[in-house]
Amino acid sequence: MYQPFSALSERESFDVCVIGVGAAGITVAMTLARQGRRVLLCEGGEASFSERSQALYRGDTLGDTYLDLSSIRLRYMGGSTNHWGGVCRPLDAHDFTAKQAAPQTAWPIGRGDLDPYFEAAAALLDLEEIPPDTPVEDTGLERVYFSLGPPTRMKDKFAATLNGLETLTYCLTANLVGLSVGDGRVEAATFSDFDGQRKTMRARSFVLACGGIENARLLLWCNAQSGGRLVPDATTLGRYWMEHPHATIGQALLFEPARLGLDTDYNVYLSPTPRAMSERGILNCGLRLHRMAPEATRELIQALAAEAPGLEATLAQSADTAHGVYLRAAWEQEPRFDNAVELMEERDELGVPRSRLVWQQSALDRHTIRESLMLLGEYLLEENIGRVQFADWLAAEPVELPEEGEIAGRHHMGGTRMSDDARRGIVDRDCRLFAQTNMFVAGSSVFASAGHANPTLTIVQLALRLGVHIDEALELGRV
Repeated sequence: MYQPFSALSERESFDVCVIGVGAAGITVAMTLARQGRRVLLCEGGEASFSERSQALYRGDTLGDTYLDLSSIRLRYMGGSTNHWGGVCRPLDAHDFTAKQAAPQTAWPIGRGDLDPYFEAAAALLDLEEIPPDTPVEDTGLERVYFSLGPPTRMKDKFAATLNGLETLTYCLTANLVGLSVGDGRVEAATFSDFDGQRKTMRARSFVLACGGIENARLLLWCNAQSGGRLVPDATTLGRYWMEHPHATIGQALLFEPARLGLDTDYNVYLSPTPRAMSERGILNCGLRLHRMAPEATRELIQALAAEAPGLEATLAQSADTAHGVYLRAAWEQEPRFDNAVELMEERDELGVPRSRLVWQQSALDRHTIRESLMLLGEYLLEENIGRVQFADWLAAEPVELPEEGEIAGRHHMGGTRMSDDARRGIVDRDCRLFAQTNMFVAGSSVFASAGHANPTLTIVQLALRLGVHIDEALELGRV
């Protein structure tokens, strides 16, 4: 049930304190409350958008052109699911493995560890059925599928559920400002509202679920306050931050659109096979083919005829059946130590240092998108069923990334990565801080690599798995 921040009693103790009311936080909290656990669910924002809450997300960026930190996430109940587009698919099984081009893409768990939670996650998110991926002849590409249904707003769908769970208490304007660290465990969390009133709340276990930038920022700050006792080996804290770069990468004319399913579908999604990734030395990539209107197709035919006179006969023969397509892409970013969430000297209104995001795409990132499009271009050319026209920026040498357009997917991953080694990550395979028996992290900040799929489904699968783990740990007295 809902309780105002001012009404919280510091004398009350909970089994679990979940910090953050987005996709991960709501999932973990509901999972545990339904098992009868006493849960305190704290949201730093309000019930709906407010400028004073959103202002805490202001920060700085260094490196490649990126998006404004205060506009790419939402700080109120439901989190960024309030502007999520609803596109979903699981990470590929090979996304959990060490890719030849970047062995640091390996997770300590495999997709098989998340598969048992797929159906429950799909139900929470109201996903459409996702058909199995299919190879595109012998091309090194496969056609992949997403759930493209309307997005689920976690706030709207689960507000009544949160109010109706007897063992769950949730409050708003409860902003985490500190953690009390004892001997290998977190004893309490301190929250502040926007008026400066503070409450210190105790629980047997704690879950930080504030998003792919805030999780790192808050742990960096709380670790500094604890003198490094929260995360003793903080070498990778905030590091290996990742996005899904997005861009329009060109256009293509398909003489036989049925070969790629574009005779009936207006949107087709392709990605390289594991073998192609290994042979080309690339990471994962999602190519997105969107059918043009007939007028745009005719303009593309005219442009290709002018650029390649030898194609005139082929173009003339296929003019009535050809389809032009716009080519867009979202690709996997190499996990790199230098990409990081850092703390600025400037502090927000609650006294917490603001975020500085360091984000730079690597030579491998650029190689990945060019080679992925080359796979498609070579297939169309060898079969003489179409031609690809690269975007100018992608055809240039060296590749200069566009500074306008989509830029990225607003998918914030890494920063508190999962590992089996405290020297190479922040949480273990159960999403627990290595040095604390009872402190866990939920959300995409634990991703060890990104694949090309939108992260929301994987976030919810991980959160369901974490809820089950914490419930079992509480039962056995391990937290």
